[in-house]
Amino acid sequence: MSARLQVRLGPSRWLAAAVVTAHGAALAAAAVALPAAAAAIVAAGLALSAFEHARRSLHRSPLAIAGLELDADGRVAVAGPAGLWEDARVLDAAVPAPWLALLVVRDASGRRRTALVLPDAVAADAFRRLRVWLRWRVPAGAQSPPGAQTARNEAASR
Repeated sequence: MSARLQVRLGPSRWLAAAVVTAHGAALAAAAVALPAAAAAIVAAGLALSAFEHARRSLHRSPLAIAGLELDADGRVAVAGPAGLWEDARVLDAAVPAPWLALLVVRDASGRRRTALVLPDAVAADAFRRLRVWLRWRVPAGAQSPPGAQTARNEAASR
């Protein structure tokens, strides 16, 4: 059995629906509690936020995480929708419920990226393994060896 776990994440309709619902509820609260001019400004911000977060959950944004590669020694790599792998460092990880996993990383470009994983985005066995890795992972701080990103991208392009 390999010490490396590779998880392909698909678009999550559940997450997209939750994003739109939460933004809609915030919009309704703003419409009730704020004067019309303030509610219009809040509505514009909420619309932009809902659009971007729904794009990420459906993998239509280059910032979406479409793949995770997790090593037993704590090293992590993430792939965007285009399939290019980037080394990353874990900032935070949680498994707050049996149906939810969260991983926050900083990629090699310095961007903070978040993978909020629901069961509709991944195979059941991969989801179970991901939750186990997140619970029992090596503490953050382990770095990928130089050249690991290049090797992964060459393998992905074959």
